[in-house]
Amino acid sequence: MRRLNWLGVWAVVLASMGLLALVRLAQTAPPELPEPTVSQSAPADAPGELVFCVIGDMQQGGEPKRLQIVSRLAAAMAEERPQVVLACGDYIDGSSDPATSRRQLAQVLQALSPLQRHGEVPLAAALGNHDRALPSSVLRATFGPPYYSFNLGQCHFVVLDTQQPGQYGRIEGEQWAWLIDDLQQAQAARFIFVVMHQPLFPVSVHRGSSLDKYPRFRDRLHELFVRMRVACVFHGHEHLYNRQERDGVTYVITGGGGAPLYADELRGGFYHYLRVDVTGAEYRVTVKRLN
Repeated sequence: MRRLNWLGVWAVVLASMGLLALVRLAQTAPPELPEPTVSQSAPADAPGELVFCVIGDMQQGGEPKRLQIVSRLAAAMAEERPQVVLACGDYIDGSSDPATSRRQLAQVLQALSPLQRHGEVPLAAALGNHDRALPSSVLRATFGPPYYSFNLGQCHFVVLDTQQPGQYGRIEGEQWAWLIDDLQQAQAARFIFVVMHQPLFPVSVHRGSSLDKYPRFRDRLHELFVRMRVACVFHGHEHLYNRQERDGVTYVITGGGGAPLYADELRGGFYHYLRVDVTGAEYRVTVKRLN
């Protein structure tokens, strides 16, 4: 089981950054919890029992302006005092030259360092297609295994890999079998959150080339999320913000982490991250635009 025990996590500390990537596998099942009353909102003044942030698509190639955007977003997330930050992939632009890709990774990690302003914040990172320009050994050393899960508070988090070698744009094989087992064991969790890179239901330039490229695999994944009471799925790939509700599952595209935007502001084309507050039997997702 690729299950991370929050209290028993060992972490890779990225050189000189202090940025934590969750990597430890554990064997503990989630605690028994009461059935949730599913909601996407909570009173505006209610204190959060759990606060986490979500960001996607920094896609840094070393341009100073884009790196500055990432740094500003990281600093803003630090002020939210999150217990964890979920990242939806594409941290680098990528290059056929391995040294260039490694340099881009070092630059984006440096840009993310303001996230640690108030102490260590774990980063649960899904991989994006551009990140595959890095050697697999570098990806694992930096971000941990390509897919895994962990429990935090009364919530269960699942990180998936939508570009497994030979399975690009599909969740199948060992990862699919693992996901079924993991979600079955997480049914006592109050909320289940999933983070991945490619969206099931893209709305912009990646329509037809994301998980929707293979409708049979996409549909069975959606049906699994519905059956297993997944509350919200976060993904990137498209450089904009979009939110959809399908059969009780919320799908959020949050690709405004610094990469060139795909749309005008009215269509979600703005730099942003998400703050998620879990309060009792409700959770609330708030879009935080870069000022």
